[in-house]
Amino acid sequence: MRALNLSPREALITLNLIPGLGSIRIQALLDVFGSAELVLSAPTNMLERVHRIGTKMAYAIANWQDCTNVHAEMDCAQHYGVRIVTLTDEDYPKALRRMSDPPIVLYVLGEWKEDDAEHAVSVIGSRAATPYGMNTARRFGRELADAGCTIISGLAKGIDTAAHWGSLDAGGRTIAVLGNGLAHIFPSENEELVRNIINGHGAVVSEFPMNMRPSRSSFPQRNRIVAAWSKATLVVEAPARSGALHTAKISGDDYGNTLFAVPGMIDRPTAVGCHGLIRDGAILCTSAADLLSDMGWNSAPQQMELFNTPEAAPEQQERLSYCIPNAPEAAQAILAAIRAGHHTLDTLCPALGMSAQELTPQLMRLQVMRLIAAQPGGRFIVI
Repeated sequence: MRALNLSPREALITLNLIPGLGSIRIQALLDVFGSAELVLSAPTNMLERVHRIGTKMAYAIANWQDCTNVHAEMDCAQHYGVRIVTLTDEDYPKALRRMSDPPIVLYVLGEWKEDDAEHAVSVIGSRAATPYGMNTARRFGRELADAGCTIISGLAKGIDTAAHWGSLDAGGRTIAVLGNGLAHIFPSENEELVRNIINGHGAVVSEFPMNMRPSRSSFPQRNRIVAAWSKATLVVEAPARSGALHTAKISGDDYGNTLFAVPGMIDRPTAVGCHGLIRDGAILCTSAADLLSDMGWNSAPQQMELFNTPEAAPEQQERLSYCIPNAPEAAQAILAAIRAGHHTLDTLCPALGMSAQELTPQLMRLQVMRLIAAQPGGRFIVI
């Protein structure tokens, strides 16, 4: 055995940095050697005897100094304001300790609470969501959060994003689990969403090293954490082949979560996955009240306003009434919707229940009044 100049915590982080190793193999190594320090000190011939560790991986582990730099990794995390929690730390989430392959290391922006897991619902679905799906996911996120549930999802485009924003509409809590390192928010358009989550409303979490980019394999790995952190899983929209269906399967099979699915139109490809889940035993769900009742959670949503945002200042209200005398309430709703995260025409229309033909002239008026501004990519911001 070679001398090792790393603390037990640093040794765990180092193991997590070795490309291709992963939590299952790390756990197998820890079971054999007893500690991360002993794993990193072991010679190649001993490492390759461990189940799932072949010659190539044993060589990488034995030569870990060539492919990892734990101190640079910790400095990078500090630069981005990221906290690192390892499996041996006391504040590691108890909900994830039930996993057969728990993440060895968690990188965290914001804060989770232990009681987040008590009424945690993963709301998941297609990236290529329809306006119906987006609006439905946001409504479920809002009403479930309003009833005291924590929304768990993956920060992906589409249903995930809508569910996280819904929780924030209610001033509730949400945990976003990423399939990449926290030095790069993916997708980049969700940077504002991340800022809102970590501002007292939950956490953004990843098991991947700070600079790791997303990959085909990283998203299924992420999905198991979303499933394990939840007590119930709600699939809003999903085509026949979807990562959401993978999450739903492990939610039920591996963690015993109650599975719910939202029905859709029978001729829509985005509804095929949900209808298949319902046919196979998932509970058909059309409202947050349905889910809360079936879970035996007595709290009920409070039928709150669509957007949990303050009204415009008196002088802004006066300008709205003067410039748009026939529809100041509609203009105020548009401003509130944009503040709440509906930044494009595609998301504003379903959120406000307006057609593009109705909404476009009002957006133009608000731009002329210098109350909103158009941004690249068809986005609007309140100014």
